[in-house]
Order: sequence, then C-alpha cells, then structure tokens
Amino acid sequence: MQRFVLGSCVAALILSGCQSQPRRADLGPPPGPILSTRTPGRVPAVTAPARPRTEPTERLTPAYPPITVTPADVRVPRGINRNKWKVIVVHHSAAPSATPRSMHDYHKRVRKWTRGLGYHFVIGNGMKYPDGELYVGSRWKRQQTGAHCAASAGRYLGQWRPKNFFNERGIGICLIGDFEHGRPTRRQLQTLYNLVAILVVEARIDLSQVYGHGEVTHKTACPGRHLNMAGIRRAVATRVAARRMHAAAGPSSLLERDTAPPSFSLANDAFAP
Repeated sequence: MQRFVLGSCVAALILSGCQSQPRRADLGPPPGPILSTRTPGRVPAVTAPARPRTEPTERLTPAYPPITVTPADVRVPRGINRNKWKVIVVHHSAAPSATPRSMHDYHKRVRKWTRGLGYHFVIGNGMKYPDGELYVGSRWKRQQTGAHCAASAGRYLGQWRPKNFFNERGIGICLIGDFEHGRPTRRQLQTLYNLVAILVVEARIDLSQVYGHGEVTHKTACPGRHLNMAGIRRAVATRVAARRMHAAAGPSSLLERDTAPPSFSLANDAFAP
C-alpha cells in the first residue's frame, strides 16, 4: 500500500513538470524617457501692456512751416520814422498765457492808457495765441510812442537819457509767457531773432541798443531770467551780418524774402482803438 501511494505522488510530480508555462502578456516596447531631450520650440515674448497715451493739455503747437519774418511785415504805409526810433526793448508778459486782445483790454481798462496795448509787437507762445506768431500793434503801424518802459531822466547804460526816452524812442516787443519761471519756445525765439534783426536794419538802430526791460531800469525782473539777452544780441548780430553779406544775392536771403508762408500769416490789428 505504501509503495502504491509513493508511486502515485511521483507520477503526479512528473506530469506537473511537463506542463507548459503560461505565456506572459505582450507589453510592447519600453516607454520613452519622461523628460524629453528635444530642443524646445520658440517661446513667444511676453510684452507689458502699452501705457495709455496722454494728449497735451497746456501748449498746443500746430505743425507750422518754419517761421519767416520779412521786412514787409514791419513796413508801414507812411514809412518807418527812422529819426524817432533809437532803441529796442524786449519784455515778457509775466503771465503763462495771454493774447494781444487781452493785453490790450488790460492796458486800456486797468492801466487807463487810451491807446490800449502798450507794445509795438507781441509774439505768441502757443497757449492762447499761436506759438511764434507775430502780432503787429497799432502803435507800430501809426509810429506812435509806446507805453512799456517808463523811466525818469538820468544816465542809462552809460548815456544820458531824457524823461520817458525809452517809451518815446524805444520799440517795445513782448513775448507772451513768464520767463522768470519758464522758458520761451523755440518758435518765439526764432521770431524774436528775425524781427529784431529786421528792425535793426530797417529802422537803422545800432545793434548795441537792444535791451531787456530790466537792463534799462534795474527795477524789474522783466523779461525774466530765462530770456538771455546776451544770447539774443549774439543771434541778432549773426542774422544782421548774414543779411548784409547776402544783400547782393537778391530775395533768396532769409531776411530779404517778402512773402511769408501762406499757412502762417501775421495777425491783423482788428481791435485798435
């Protein structure tokens, strides 16, 4: 009996060893690496949002062509009284914005000057009157005494002057603006240089007789610390020399041209008393 049982066990072991092993599932090729080694594509640049554009609110400067002041602009119907004018006095309005009209009204109503505007010429700064535009006042057109630089009799700049000399014999030019705290515009200076150069020649005024208001009286800061009178005299001297050098060249010279650009016209004295 024991031999029978032992033989049965041996036979079972032999049969189990001959059976084929179960086949493993086909898992395919191994997966690739988790991190790719390929060169990354171009990453689009991240730009900051554009800042909103702010439009200017104070000074508006239209795209005018270059300013040209000509001898025709200062000539008057009855001719310039060359025996009258001896000096040129430069001023600022001492206010950041004004117009020839508002200045005329102030001089007439507050100052009680019957002829109104005391200056012969006014140059705008773009605030309420176009930047660099030249206004020719009635006092110049009529060759009348100005009201811009009162002075008693005395010695001024090395010369004896009678009472009210700088009003009676001085051409008054006012640039709109407060140049004690701000600066004149480039167009204002361009107009001023050309205007003074033409007046020096047309009215036969000595170039050394171009002053700022404060240089005459020493009682005012006018025309302001940012309006350099020494620089103005140098710029005017350069233009006068150029005019004389090119006098024989005809109307091609800057100061000899008699036609201003059509889009930049001089103002008319429409409110003269």
